[in-house]
Amino acid sequence: MAEERKRATKRVLRLTSLSFAHPVVPSDHRARLFISENAIQDAHERLRSIGQHAFLLSTCLRVEIAWAADPESGRDLLARLYGDQDLFEQAALRRDEDAFVHLSRVAAGLDSPLVGETEVLSQFRRAISTMPEVAIQNDLARVLNAAVGIARTTRRLLGDTPRGSLGAIAARVASASGAVAILGSGAMARAAVQRLDDIGVTVFARRPGDVGGRAALPWEQAEDALATFPVVISTVPGSGSLFPDDVLARSLGSRREPLLLIDLGMPPGFDRLLMPEGVRYLGVDEVASSVSDKPSSEAEEKISRGASAVWRRLSAPDQVGVVIAAMMEQADTVVTEEVQRFAGRLRFSEDPERVLRQLAHSVARRVLHRPISYVTSSDRGIAVAETLAEAFGVAGPSDASTNGSGAKWASDE
Repeated sequence: MAEERKRATKRVLRLTSLSFAHPVVPSDHRARLFISENAIQDAHERLRSIGQHAFLLSTCLRVEIAWAADPESGRDLLARLYGDQDLFEQAALRRDEDAFVHLSRVAAGLDSPLVGETEVLSQFRRAISTMPEVAIQNDLARVLNAAVGIARTTRRLLGDTPRGSLGAIAARVASASGAVAILGSGAMARAAVQRLDDIGVTVFARRPGDVGGRAALPWEQAEDALATFPVVISTVPGSGSLFPDDVLARSLGSRREPLLLIDLGMPPGFDRLLMPEGVRYLGVDEVASSVSDKPSSEAEEKISRGASAVWRRLSAPDQVGVVIAAMMEQADTVVTEEVQRFAGRLRFSEDPERVLRQLAHSVARRVLHRPISYVTSSDRGIAVAETLAEAFGVAGPSDASTNGSGAKWASDE
């Protein structure tokens, strides 16, 4: 046992995360940090060249970077990714349990404009899959997959909470219009189309195909939409304008009615400064800020408590193993003593099943005696009772009003 304890102190998991997220970091700054799907492999290669591996998540509303080490390497990591180590001071820095709880919340959609957004979980999982093979096999991947497990459990906790994405929010803003043009064919475009199913929607995409049940028109016709539709929702990322300046000026200049242009691209597909009078421009930050959706305090508490428990199991598995080994050894001792005590009765009993049942009850009561005594005498009785209820899968004090329903927090769901 002493040797096990010695081994347990040798290795403790560390986790650091840096976050550049709405609403703290504005969209124009996030656009400079955004790593597209086409550039993600090159970013990982740059990190690998200095012996580092990290989780890189870029969405419309956030850039998340995480690695399984202390923060000291963060400046070198940012310098390698962006050529600017001073970005370290501009990020929200989190460590260990706080970092894991944050990443779990992100994956679960708890920090999204619409609580429980499912699209971000898909983005989170894709970001894991883009990591190099050597990184996928290390501690960081284990932590990230645990966050995915918590995100899945969170969906059950949130129940019928409305879910959606920026595309769905944009569609809600545009729903008062009788006709909407949607640029793009990705997940946000599909979400917008589905939310606007009962009004006139026309989709323009660079590739022919079906978008949310609507056949996409050729991209070359999109400039006509800018000249005629009352609302245009663009979901296409760009590095500046999606259209040449002269084309954009001609289309917008020919309008007779106001235009609501909702730009969900990251980086933005349009330059706000080029919008003429009569064009109302909404970027991703304005769309996100139009929603004030928050999870219930009960869901917040359960999710945070569950994520913290998972982190404790992940961060020091060897230490946990020592405790488990000691518990098993104690239980084995109880079984040995009780079997010896009941052996004589079993040998001469006319009802051996009754004796075995007494043996099992005696073992169970002896094993549970110390935990029960602890929870009834501790000044933290409620908190301890909640932990034991979760461990044994029974109703806890806070579940009394919810018919004993609970959630299983697991890292391998």
